[in-house]
Amino acid sequence: MVIGENIVIGISIGVIAYVLLNLGKGIQKMAIEGFKAEKKIKGKNSGVWIGGTILTSLYMCIQWIALFFAPINVIAPLEGLGLIVLIIFSYFVLNEDITKIEIFGIILIIFGVILATVFNPNPSNVQSGDFIFFYFIIIVFVLLLFEGILIIISKISNYKAAGLILGSTAGTLMAFQTVSKRVTAIPDPYLQIIFSIMTMIMAVLTLIITQFAFSKSKANRVVPCFTSASISLSILIGVITLNELIILIQIIGIAILIFGVICLTAFRKESEI
Repeated sequence: MVIGENIVIGISIGVIAYVLLNLGKGIQKMAIEGFKAEKKIKGKNSGVWIGGTILTSLYMCIQWIALFFAPINVIAPLEGLGLIVLIIFSYFVLNEDITKIEIFGIILIIFGVILATVFNPNPSNVQSGDFIFFYFIIIVFVLLLFEGILIIISKISNYKAAGLILGSTAGTLMAFQTVSKRVTAIPDPYLQIIFSIMTMIMAVLTLIITQFAFSKSKANRVVPCFTSASISLSILIGVITLNELIILIQIIGIAILIFGVICLTAFRKESEI
């Protein structure tokens, strides 16, 4: 199968986006460890943290550009590659160990990304006739209502299963953000304005819920749920609302990738993510 030039461009830009996102996270963690060691926020670590934050902010814009060139089910799986960058950064810069199961997870992610991207059957462009606005609104309403109810139940139960519920909710918001960016690639000024605003709203909500999730549960519970929900829901919503096609070998690749994400993050110590 021959991959179109636009798809290759989209993949290349997407890889850069997720590398910057996770490199930024690694730098932020390095700064936070510095804050802990010096027991103060001011100093050189503040500049390091700001640098990491700038990188994570650049991700949003660069991923947006990637979605103008390639469909969601090609770009979303690249998030797994970003996690590999974070683990490598942790190993070489933060001197954290890489276990055998994490190496196995890295291999699975790479294999899963290859299956999900190389065999993509979709064209790079997206037209207004491809987007079903009503389906998108229904999916957003149903998922947020369902997850909102679960959050309330978790709160009543002293935040039982908070990592799973809040992490998945944050990942869902990230998926909405990714789909909204893809919709802005449609040559329709009305949709571009609405979904540019939607993207900004979802980005802010993703940040808020993610930080809330980390405050209520361990990172090694939040991260796998966040990433798995983000990748799988981005692709599913793209299929339902943008008429994107997905074939069996891609589904297998995505399943392998998500299992790799779980191997890569679920067995880490809280302080290592």
